[in-house]
Amino acid sequence: MTKFFKLFLDTDFLTGLLTLFIASFSYAGIGDDMKDWVFPLMACYTLFSISAVFLIKSLIKFFQNNIEKNIIISQEQIPSILNVIFFSLIVFGFLFALYVFGFWIASLLLLWVSISYFSIEKNVSTYIKSLIIALIACGVAYIVFTHIFYVPFPESRIFG
Repeated sequence: MTKFFKLFLDTDFLTGLLTLFIASFSYAGIGDDMKDWVFPLMACYTLFSISAVFLIKSLIKFFQNNIEKNIIISQEQIPSILNVIFFSLIVFGFLFALYVFGFWIASLLLLWVSISYFSIEKNVSTYIKSLIIALIACGVAYIVFTHIFYVPFPESRIFG
């Protein structure tokens, strides 16, 4: 049994589980619309294939008693891990804002909060500069994608 738990210290096994979870989650969201035939299915099948490769590779290591414990967290990595966790929370906030406000306001908030969070200096001037950068980036993207490429974007489900 402890040999089985050593699998959770192997990056191949964890990568296989993570891609299997993401592929299963995204496959459940595919609809019957014509748009859902090519890209989402291809992406899901690719993720399932990658997951299978990593899981088979880790199972081969498991049966050959060659499991590598290559997930070791050092003190220097903890700030980076915290940044990944906080950015994941920012992305989940983006998904909530996408539902509430629609794509453009949610994107503006995502850019502004992300730039502000990852900037070295934390002061009012930096927050204003990050807002200006986010406004410019969203404005350029809005013009390019809505007036040149005519891409439809999600609208607010509550306010729109």
